[in-house]
Amino acid sequence: MELVVIGGGHVGAYHARQLLKASGRREFEGEVTVVDRDESCRAFVELRGEVKPVVSEWLPFLRMWLASAGEDDLIVPAPVAPHLTWQWLGLELRGQAADVPRSWGLPYEHPGLTGELYLSAAAWRCPATCIEPAHCPVLHGPRDWDLGDIIEERALAYGYLPAVFRCLHFAGGVGAVAVGDMLVARDRLASAPAGSVALVALSSRCHAAVGALGLG
Repeated sequence: MELVVIGGGHVGAYHARQLLKASGRREFEGEVTVVDRDESCRAFVELRGEVKPVVSEWLPFLRMWLASAGEDDLIVPAPVAPHLTWQWLGLELRGQAADVPRSWGLPYEHPGLTGELYLSAAAWRCPATCIEPAHCPVLHGPRDWDLGDIIEERALAYGYLPAVFRCLHFAGGVGAVAVGDMLVARDRLASAPAGSVALVALSSRCHAAVGALGLG
């Protein structure tokens, strides 16, 4: 198993360090790779010899790496980053950016700079290491939503093909996306009828980035 951490700055270094600790506790077996365009980034300096450093822009790396990655490999996205899974899928399928439906009725909805939409089912700032438990520590009660499910249901209701890549807690407060899920979605959408529009989301249970792709 290989875990690819996107970004080697403060957050990426923290994610990598948490994964290394979990590996040391034998919670999983695998290599931790960190990708950043800055060869002197924090993770490369502080975790030298502990992680596999890759100096690269994120999107070109993803395209290259996913071409040969195993289904059990994982991607750890940066909390604040471009909607990389949407951009990757658009390049793989030669899709065109399309309009994302608005007015989701959620506490947070904010457009990005390149056509994506950022959503949150939580009306507060969550800690970066929240594992999104069934009992929300902010509400002091049950978390009765899953944003990934909401996006899938809304996509189907609006006539979109849903492609929701779920970022779920893996270890040490770090969420990850399964490579196998990304490859299955790519292959499924590759055979979609011309003129179809996919709604592509990178979603945890509470937060998401959403983009749309015209296919065919």
